[in-house]
Amino acid sequence: MSSSLAPVLETRDLGFSYAPGRFAIRHLTFDLRPGEILGLLGRNGAGKTTTVRILTTLLPPTEGTAVVLGQDVRTGGRALRARLGVVLQSESLDFVTVERNLTLYGFLWGVPREVAKSRAEEMIELFELEQARKRKPWALSGGERRRFQVARELMHDMEILFLDEPTVGLDAIARRRILRYLRQRAQRGLSIVFTTHILHEADMLCDRIAILHLGRLLALDTADALKQRYGGARQISVELTTPLLPELRAELVRDLAGQRAAVVSPAEAASPASSVVLRAERAEELLPWLSRWIHGHALEFDRMSVEEATLEGAFLGMIGDDASEATDGGSADAGRPAGELVRRAGGGLT
Repeated sequence: MSSSLAPVLETRDLGFSYAPGRFAIRHLTFDLRPGEILGLLGRNGAGKTTTVRILTTLLPPTEGTAVVLGQDVRTGGRALRARLGVVLQSESLDFVTVERNLTLYGFLWGVPREVAKSRAEEMIELFELEQARKRKPWALSGGERRRFQVARELMHDMEILFLDEPTVGLDAIARRRILRYLRQRAQRGLSIVFTTHILHEADMLCDRIAILHLGRLLALDTADALKQRYGGARQISVELTTPLLPELRAELVRDLAGQRAAVVSPAEAASPASSVVLRAERAEELLPWLSRWIHGHALEFDRMSVEEATLEGAFLGMIGDDASEATDGGSADAGRPAGELVRRAGGGLT
């Protein structure tokens, strides 16, 4: 990814209203850089699919602008679509074999015949479709259909690839192979917009991540920066050589209150426990204090570890784990300020 080159995609205050006062997305401003993989994360109804449909010219925006490869999405039309690849959640299956389907798709996009045949073989191997090559797409299993759908889109030479939940229904091995391949394509210059509900996929693959909630952009940064900023408290696990008695646990709970930390497990002080789990906002600073506390009470520990902040923790820190689920059409709340949305959801946008 090169941050010095001009963006291949830019939006400014992009919005889509499906009824007066009812916005699926609103005020989206972000860009995509050459060779970058940009993740779009959000709950169902957050506006991810609407955003992809607008950026691929399938849906005209009702406000703001989106410029893709130097062309406005309102006027780019077929010429712009020819430079894009898109895999949506909906299926489009044909009635020729998987193998023939792939080569025909390459021909339609102007890929030379021999290159298309070679690339089809590459896709069949990559997406583990060898046993399905002579079958019709409609006869494939759910996982095979999804692999075929992604493979077919990768037959042509696009400049930006839009993937909307591309790994739905795939097993862990197939997901990892596809994600590794996408990273290789990005390293060769392909820009990718990637939506997913699987947060560790986004953490592993994406250069930057945009968090959408109720149609608004809450944050846009690297996964590490988001985890550091919004991940919140981390977990400390301690394995004691002798069990912690209930009365000592109660004392530890009281002392931790002054350290901005708390005992998570054991939840009750009814019986001794050798394993203690804490939550702390400044885990590294708490470790020396905790070690002194343990030794000061004539205890010893075998192991003490800190669980790193996760993208899931950052995501929930922004939108809250009990935020109301939006419907797929969006929400009137998409017109509200993003900071207000986060505060209502229980997060903390600064």
